[in-house]
Amino acid sequence: MYIVKEFLNEHKEDEDCKMLYDDASRIINETDFSKLYSEKTKLFSIGFNLEENELTDSYYDFLASEARQASLVAIAKRDVPAKHWNALSRTITIFKGYKGLISWTGTAFEYLMPNINLKTYEGSLIDESSKFAIMSQKEYCRRLRSSLGYF
Repeated sequence: MYIVKEFLNEHKEDEDCKMLYDDASRIINETDFSKLYSEKTKLFSIGFNLEENELTDSYYDFLASEARQASLVAIAKRDVPAKHWNALSRTITIFKGYKGLISWTGTAFEYLMPNINLKTYEGSLIDESSKFAIMSQKEYCRRLRSSLGYF
């Protein structure tokens, strides 16, 4: 929504865009991330169990995932405390002598999606983990092709 809002901000002279900009601003302001935040774990739950009227016992906890994006927004909005950032997992794995953060399932989406709208700094842990993910994905594809008899 932040990206949409910024796009609409550049076109606010158009009355329709102004209305959409106002709607996007309202949605952002009314979104309350604290509803999914667990004080106990300092993490976001992946959902809410209506039958038991409580957060589910599974959490978005990997820095190398889309959770990073939601965390930054929630912290910036002051919906959750800044210390939440430190609760995100920074577990590192090694592959072919390279190190990188682990994600939920190791998909390129998890590693790279947040980089679309969050700045990545050359040489940072996020930058190195993104490169690690790309290298790992390429190796996986190479092995898959080989096992299927492709070149």
